[in-house]
Amino acid sequence: MSEREAQPVVLTGGRLIDGTGAEPITDAVITIDDGKIDQVGPADEVGIPAAAKVVDVAGKTILPGLIDAHVHLFGITSLNQMTWVIDEPHVRTIRAAMDAWRCLDAGFTTVRDAGGMLAIYVKRAIEEGSAIGPRIVASGMVISQTAGHGDMHFVPVEWNRRTQITRIADGVPEVRKAAREQLREGADMLKIFTTGGVMSEKDKPTTCQYSMDEIRAFVEEAKHAGVRTGTHAQGTQGIKNAVLAGVDNVDHGVYLDDEVIALMVERGTTLVPTMSVLEAIVRHGRQEGVLEASVRKAESVQSAHIASFKKALAAGVVCGLGTDYLSDPRSPMGANADELVNYVNKVGLSPMEAIVCATRNNALVLGLQDEIGTLEAGKQADLIIVEGDPLADISVLRDRKKIVEVYKGGKAVPRMPF
Repeated sequence: MSEREAQPVVLTGGRLIDGTGAEPITDAVITIDDGKIDQVGPADEVGIPAAAKVVDVAGKTILPGLIDAHVHLFGITSLNQMTWVIDEPHVRTIRAAMDAWRCLDAGFTTVRDAGGMLAIYVKRAIEEGSAIGPRIVASGMVISQTAGHGDMHFVPVEWNRRTQITRIADGVPEVRKAAREQLREGADMLKIFTTGGVMSEKDKPTTCQYSMDEIRAFVEEAKHAGVRTGTHAQGTQGIKNAVLAGVDNVDHGVYLDDEVIALMVERGTTLVPTMSVLEAIVRHGRQEGVLEASVRKAESVQSAHIASFKKALAAGVVCGLGTDYLSDPRSPMGANADELVNYVNKVGLSPMEAIVCATRNNALVLGLQDEIGTLEAGKQADLIIVEGDPLADISVLRDRKKIVEVYKGGKAVPRMPF
């Protein structure tokens, strides 16, 4: 470590939102040493080290680095799934690396890639210093049954392998092997499809997929490896099956009933709704070549999705935040704060509640609550400095020009050119 890197950094004079839901601290001081937060609090309670580099952020807001708990670093250029098969994987990997930088540049210092092998490769490049990007929690390929949500029904079955997005597996032994393959490649978290969905041609969001034995085998392999699990689950029974089998997180959760919500609260199962991608499909799907049936499914689930989210929140389910953005121009990386705006404008959360979902709660979803998610002593110094007050106007968080500085591990990161 160079002498300059070893120098403590102190941010002074800003309004601080710590991610816990506590009232903001005005005229706050936060000290950073060796990549971690050393002290944080009001100016009259925090001492400034003599050798520190002091940065005046008066008039600005300091927040924890934001987290998107559901992205896909696919490196695609269209919502049309045929292009996902046709595009050259090496080119897609380069695009994915640039998309990762866009996430970081937008203030998202951590993302969970919820399916796709490219994220594992991009993560390696970031960690070795060959690329710039956020912390990535990678799922590897999502495990799908034949004719399931992850099976591209409109192409020969062997073409699925080319996308490096899903791993088709049927029966307990094959599901176990598929889970182990993702772990071998470096997955930090595993994911399975337990229902149909919007973009799959031959099923419905309510279609139940995988047997209980298959889901339990998936969970068991993850537990043996000490990693968390997630499921794409939209229909009630498929959600219930996953929760009963021990899956840690439910993605989407479109049709939640009272019984399932009670089970989630009892078992500590988290929920990551994903409204932004549905909006993108409804608005732009037809122009992009998305199947008409998929656009209609997206239209049909929107109101139920919001209603289920509200019920889960009211019942005490820990709810994170994820866009499910796919990297294409209609659901682009760098626009991840769209979901915060949707939480406020469509669901009715306060800006503070939306921020907590994108910080503390998402850290809980990822099992990283001891490292990131809130601005507290001992945690990684992942934070952003914003022009304006997101508690007065949440949309400032999706205005790149108002993201003044992004810190990851205590270092200001290089920004992308406009």
